[in-house]
Amino acid sequence: MNKRERMKALFSNEETDYVPAGFWFHYPADYTVEQHLEGHLKLFRETDQDIIKLMDDNFGNLLTKGISIDKASDWRHIKLPGRNCVHFQRMEELVRKAVDQAGQEAMIFPTMWSPFKIASFTYVFGGSSDEKFMQHCKEDPDSVLAGVQAIADTLEDWAEGFLEAGADGLYYSGQFSEPGRFTEEEWEKLVKPFDLQILNRVHCHEEKYNIVHICGEAEHNFTASPQRYKDYPGDLFNWDVHRDNFTLEQGREYFGKPVLGGLDNHGILIEGSLEDIAGETHRIIKGFGKKGLMIGADCTVPADIDINRLRAAVMAAREV
Repeated sequence: MNKRERMKALFSNEETDYVPAGFWFHYPADYTVEQHLEGHLKLFRETDQDIIKLMDDNFGNLLTKGISIDKASDWRHIKLPGRNCVHFQRMEELVRKAVDQAGQEAMIFPTMWSPFKIASFTYVFGGSSDEKFMQHCKEDPDSVLAGVQAIADTLEDWAEGFLEAGADGLYYSGQFSEPGRFTEEEWEKLVKPFDLQILNRVHCHEEKYNIVHICGEAEHNFTASPQRYKDYPGDLFNWDVHRDNFTLEQGREYFGKPVLGGLDNHGILIEGSLEDIAGETHRIIKGFGKKGLMIGADCTVPADIDINRLRAAVMAAREV
């Protein structure tokens, strides 16, 4: 199998010749398209991993640039640039160039942040705080939802644009399921509908795939609630198995889909020897089995990590 065939088989929950692997980290937000492309291809080539996941380090800053939310009702009046946003144009160019240079070798997945996360960053970049955003969610959820809907509509169109540029799907960062933020009932009303809006857009296309990353923030000890994502239209699920108390095996049974991860980005990938990393990779695969698994980290790894650490895991996955 080549890398594209291997990932397609994984998404279909079929046997693969060996367990694929993939890792990613953040890049400087002021990188040019060419610098981003060079960095992503360097990681891909040096690790020989199985996909190219394109990071988005703008965090919605340019999408909501100039928007200031002083009171929740301000969300009802926001204006967004759509595909005229310079950041969309840069990401689209990055997708096209990555597809041109490596799309025959590997599937390309641009990152997309959830609308709620971008709404939160709107406060942070505007000089306020995530805490203020949460306060507005409690005080006037209908106004907040009007703004988040506008962001979701824009991101849905962006997703379509990325697919038109040749992307094989999305790496979707699902946010705000930390137990300390919302009750499950609040989350079902406020967050989930917008996630589904974007993910379902991808599934309107044949052979386009959603990798759903379930992310917890540092201020919540990186914990999230994977169980809230049970019926999401994902083709591959990733979460922090070390902090969410939800194993890969539990996730496989719960989601009924292939899973990604297993290696601690706060632990063995940083602190262990190359032999430790290889041994842990072997242990994970032997315990889980080769079918329906992609080796990776719980979340992004530090940008200054020794690439040999990641390569050790990629190579070890091929030995079982």
